Amino acid sequence: MNNIYLDYAASSLKHFDIYKKMIDILENEYANPSSPHKLGKKNAKLLEEARKKIATSINASSEKIIFTSGGTEANNMVFNHVAKEFSGGDIIISSVEHPSVREYAEKLKKNNFNIIKLKVNKNGLIDIAELKEKISEKTVLISIMFANNETGIIQPIKEIGKIAKEKNILFHSDIVQAYCKTQIDVQELNLDFASVSAHKIGATNNFGFLYTKSQKINPFIIGGGQEKGMRSGTSDIFGAMVLAKCIEETEKSISNIQILKNYFLKSLAEKNIDFEINGDHNNSLPNILNIYFKNIQAQRLITYLDINNIYISGGSACSSGNIKGSKIIADMFDEKRAEHSVRISLGFDTKKEYVNTVVEKIKILEEKIISRG
Repeated sequence: MNNIYLDYAASSLKHFDIYKKMIDILENEYANPSSPHKLGKKNAKLLEEARKKIATSINASSEKIIFTSGGTEANNMVFNHVAKEFSGGDIIISSVEHPSVREYAEKLKKNNFNIIKLKVNKNGLIDIAELKEKISEKTVLISIMFANNETGIIQPIKEIGKIAKEKNILFHSDIVQAYCKTQIDVQELNLDFASVSAHKIGATNNFGFLYTKSQKINPFIIGGGQEKGMRSGTSDIFGAMVLAKCIEETEKSISNIQILKNYFLKSLAEKNIDFEINGDHNNSLPNILNIYFKNIQAQRLITYLDINNIYISGGSACSSGNIKGSKIIADMFDEKRAEHSVRISLGFDTKKEYVNTVVEKIKILEEKIISRG
């Protein structure tokens, strides 16, 4: 049986056709883009063309895009900037942020910062009224992810951005999961910072970018002067060019992915499998499903499907390599529900027959468990 990969939210399958085309282009373009000679300038031009295309994808100007090693570094850069820019103050985050936000925020407690965590409801959403209540003259940053990496639930980012702008508070959003899967306009959303990771849409690992509204940010990595002095290190021209090309491919495939997601849910229901969706299905990304199976523990389902060459997850891949109940689902509901919940995430290579196979396997396992009492 061929592999059926349904863990795109952890990392997408790669667009190797794009990789090959970019390798052909760069075969003789080996110079450092920072070099002053003709070859270096040629590569610098290729790098800036990619940057412009990437910036356009979020309605930004190219000079506001800082290339990084990925979303984690981009998130860290924002908190590093805030730590250097302010001597203390309140930072507001949600309880379901990526660890690179949660853990850096915790670290800043030692630097005279007060971290305020907003809980989410059973639909996975923060309470706007609570956000307004927690904002004070001491608030220096609001950091709320656009869409959750485990549930796909989309936060009211536009409304949060409006509040942040009115109060003159810096606003950051981790848009890693949402990037290219739903429309994102950083100007309309009033974002000061936005973090992206390339591998989530089939581009290279260890590449991403930080959008920064201001053209100056306190550098996190120093010693080279690249990225206008805001992020030192030899520029990854290959990573930039692959990401620029993958944007088109992802945007083309999203409507079909949404159709397959709906078909997945319909198929589960038709098989009379006992399940519930975690969060509001109508307010989530088109590629992520977080499902509670009443009769099947997550660990057992993941292991069973793994034996059958089907790959899903119990939660964030960044949390750990082992299988345990999702902290996000526990925060939304409780530990018991978390232990019976899995994440299924679709991508450009997902096919209808894959969905049929997975649903059939889930039904077989559920029947085995029920029959054994």
